[in-house]
Amino acid sequence: MAVMACCALPVAGAEPTVEERLKALEQTVQQLARENAELKKQLGWKETEPPVLARPSGPVTKLAVGGFLQAHAEFGDAPDPRWVGVNDRFFFRRARIYVSGAFAEHFDFKAELDLQGNTLGASTGNLARANEVYLTWTRHPAAHIRFGQLKPAYGAEALQSDTKTVFIERTYGNDRLADGRNLALGLYGTAAGGRLAYSATLANGSGSNVSANDNERFQPAARFTFTPWSDKAGSLTLGVNALRSTDNAVSKSGLGLTGNSFTGRRTMWGADAALKTKPVEFQAEVLGGTFRPANAVPAREFDALAWHALVAWNAVPGRLQLALRREEFDPNTAVGGDRVEVWNLGLNWLIRGDDLKLQFNWLDGNGPGAAGDGGRLLTRMQVVF
Repeated sequence: MAVMACCALPVAGAEPTVEERLKALEQTVQQLARENAELKKQLGWKETEPPVLARPSGPVTKLAVGGFLQAHAEFGDAPDPRWVGVNDRFFFRRARIYVSGAFAEHFDFKAELDLQGNTLGASTGNLARANEVYLTWTRHPAAHIRFGQLKPAYGAEALQSDTKTVFIERTYGNDRLADGRNLALGLYGTAAGGRLAYSATLANGSGSNVSANDNERFQPAARFTFTPWSDKAGSLTLGVNALRSTDNAVSKSGLGLTGNSFTGRRTMWGADAALKTKPVEFQAEVLGGTFRPANAVPAREFDALAWHALVAWNAVPGRLQLALRREEFDPNTAVGGDRVEVWNLGLNWLIRGDDLKLQFNWLDGNGPGAAGDGGRLLTRMQVVF
């Protein structure tokens, strides 16, 4: 740096000459000029127009503005019920912007807006709405306390970041059995040098952007993970989780419920494993639950089960990834002919990691009422800023 250049004077016994001093100063000035030009370039500073810089209005120690866009193009039939009646189309799957920051007193925050409907359905009139909004007390690594609109602590795939999934869409079983964001209180922590981790949430259970609780009860969920191996070569992580809920007219589709609305009690469980090495990644998860609908439709009590397994090969590390996933979802294990099965073949071109990438998925599946296999091509361009 420029300060080091100032010190680059002869260290001989004799005092430096005037010429040597002038040469050192000239080198320092040149270095400062180069650094100044580089900073102006990074800030977009034009000589006649100084840049407009966002500054926090409060006493925060860190403030960041960011977001991401996921532009989609889709073609083909319906590999699972989520695409029934959906035509070939262009659309934005997600368009989000957020502000996050931290205070010196061990508090951080995030407020994120979703400018699209965040749905696979053919919707119209999408409005901006709150997505991930929270406040967190971070004083103790073993016990971070968070309040806000949070994902319940249930399901490894459900909890994975929307920008880092291997495939464009999560599995059908995950969408039917895991819950979305809720107003909740959360507790998070790690132990044993990060090898053990846990999360627990207590939520309204009414869904995102709903400030009312559907009844006088709350929805508890908990997740535990153990990483027995983690080094430069890769890692192995094992996880278990559970969720219980007493619901009143909560939206739950794909389970044979009257009007896709569930009133009653449900007990959910899950287990998962993820093995990552430099060339290959493996992931597998099973989710299950027992539903007890108040109106006994489709049964007084029934079990639903979903599982998936995937393998991803980093053909060109950091650039090109090939992946294959098999998934199944059975909405009622006591009934035959209602299982949904899907194969998904994916290609990811990482132009700049997850910040700028292109994804291509070919889904081939079948389910109840389908005339045959339904194939669909999904494409995504993702930009994280």
